[in-house]
Amino acid sequence: MPFVAFDLYGTLCTFEKIIDKIEETFSQQAFEMTPRLARQFFTFWYNVALRDYIATSQAGRYCPLLKVLKVTLTRALLCFSDDYEITATDVQIEAIMTAFDTIEPDTEALKALDMLVLEKWDIWVLSVGGPVDTTALLRRTGLDAYTSSNNTLCCDDLRLSKPHPKVYSELMRMAVHKTQRIENFYMVGSYAFDLAGAKNVSFRTVFLNTSEKVYSAQMYDTGGPDITGTSLVECVTKMIQFEKTGHFIQPILTRDAAITIENV
Repeated sequence: MPFVAFDLYGTLCTFEKIIDKIEETFSQQAFEMTPRLARQFFTFWYNVALRDYIATSQAGRYCPLLKVLKVTLTRALLCFSDDYEITATDVQIEAIMTAFDTIEPDTEALKALDMLVLEKWDIWVLSVGGPVDTTALLRRTGLDAYTSSNNTLCCDDLRLSKPHPKVYSELMRMAVHKTQRIENFYMVGSYAFDLAGAKNVSFRTVFLNTSEKVYSAQMYDTGGPDITGTSLVECVTKMIQFEKTGHFIQPILTRDAAITIENV
């Protein structure tokens, strides 16, 4: 029974609700906030905020991602385009941030998870959010039915962001400690930096390429992902088939991962 961890925000769940709220919030500006423009803005805002979140965590005191997103929204609006200047009131910012409480699973998430349940895989969630928000999201969307009891790890709990190796090794430690088994570990995500971090501690990686499109493997010592898919169902189908072939060479655990498992 292999272990698989899913990135929650942007992989298992989409940001469509936030994009819709951005369009709605700024539809009365001097320009037309189209669905396409709202999506482009969200991508710009989220990616830059993600950069600052990682940098803040690993260069100083940890700051939760949702807080980083909130305090960088005005900056993102001002920097988004030279063609027009967008500003936001406190009420508008709060409305957009509240939309994070309404995000929904990807349209294929439940089908993909059902496939893994049928194959008796051990399903985990790795969240860049906080434990309260993550638990509420999983319960509201029904995803908690797939994650057994407490099969989640939140970066806010560790006070450390991905892709720090401790995040992935701690997930591995939790799974081994809970099940008293050492199995193959997989990580499914939409960001190459996330999967590269997981691969550094011997996870097998599955790249959902709907967001970044291309995995720039030349940046990473560990190379590219083990599997790439254009949808969650395709990713999971390939992952199950990949595990069943038995063609994998058992990876040599990195020092951090080995120490972690020894301490279980």
